[in-house]
Amino acid sequence: MARRSTIEKFNEMLQDIMDSKLLFGGKLVVLGGDFRQTLPVILKSTKDDIIDSSIVMSPLWNQLTKIKLEINMRALFDSNFSSWLLKIGNGTEATNKENEITIPARINIPFTDDITSLNVLIDMVFPNITDSNLDISLFVKRAILTTRNEFVHEINDVLINKFPGEETIYYSCDENTSSCIIPDQEDLFHYFTPQGLPPHKLTLKINSPIILLRNINPTEGLCNGTRLLCKGFNKNVIYAEISVGTHAGKPVFIPRITLESPHNDFSSVPFKRKQFPVRLCYAMTINKAQGQTLDFVDVYLKEPVFSHGQLYVALSRAKTIDQIKVLIRPSTALAQNTNCTKNVVYREILDAAHIY
Repeated sequence: MARRSTIEKFNEMLQDIMDSKLLFGGKLVVLGGDFRQTLPVILKSTKDDIIDSSIVMSPLWNQLTKIKLEINMRALFDSNFSSWLLKIGNGTEATNKENEITIPARINIPFTDDITSLNVLIDMVFPNITDSNLDISLFVKRAILTTRNEFVHEINDVLINKFPGEETIYYSCDENTSSCIIPDQEDLFHYFTPQGLPPHKLTLKINSPIILLRNINPTEGLCNGTRLLCKGFNKNVIYAEISVGTHAGKPVFIPRITLESPHNDFSSVPFKRKQFPVRLCYAMTINKAQGQTLDFVDVYLKEPVFSHGQLYVALSRAKTIDQIKVLIRPSTALAQNTNCTKNVVYREILDAAHIY
């Protein structure tokens, strides 16, 4: 979801271009969003900071015409599932005193230990992944969703090792842009994978699924979040095929480009990385999965969801409840009941932001 400041600047730009004080310079602008989903991400912020950055707190909000969509088209053929998702999104699903909701037993994978349970999860979403005659269509609309990038990297590393075929490895070229690191210490950057950047070591195989991290050519379907299948490798180009959307099946070439680490990233100092702007997407973060429709979803909660709307987004990627499995790694708080998970209540956000 875009921050209010982005939309306000867009309004000012159109007013300047059209030389008009009308809203958006008198142009018709359609904004789409779901406040049940994750709100703007602000590092090291408080709940009040996140709410204040939302469009509902902007002076533009009262000037907009609100149109509500009432039918969940993704879950159109499973009304009970659709109703359950709305309860989670609206914060009306029953919770205990710890603000945890119970995941139905039919979609809950019992936890035994980290390795065994993860392998069970992998076998459910990607059956027979080691088979050389594997049906590649399984990878087009299946994924494991989890909360943090570090968990995503762990799962992707496990899956690319299981995936049949000869691996191709691409190493990035990292360049210092800060006076904090002297030139002969630039190898330190290889250990960093800031948000939005590809890894230093990118391991790929023919037919492995990848996801774009940058807008390259949106008109041709190459935009941030596009999922592709690898079809060939060259030194500075990856030959791939778009796997979803209106451009599905279209062959494309992904170049190696220079990317900069986010200026607000607190996990590393600023640097440049020359690498292909892609990552493996057997697994994705819940936030990255927003807008995706999947045929089968495994939700791996190594820790409880930590942001508003994450649980709702994760569960609502599927079309029916039978297309979801959830693995919850118990912590001290969850030790007595391993099919409970946190629910960041939407109702609290509504009250605070005065959306309606």
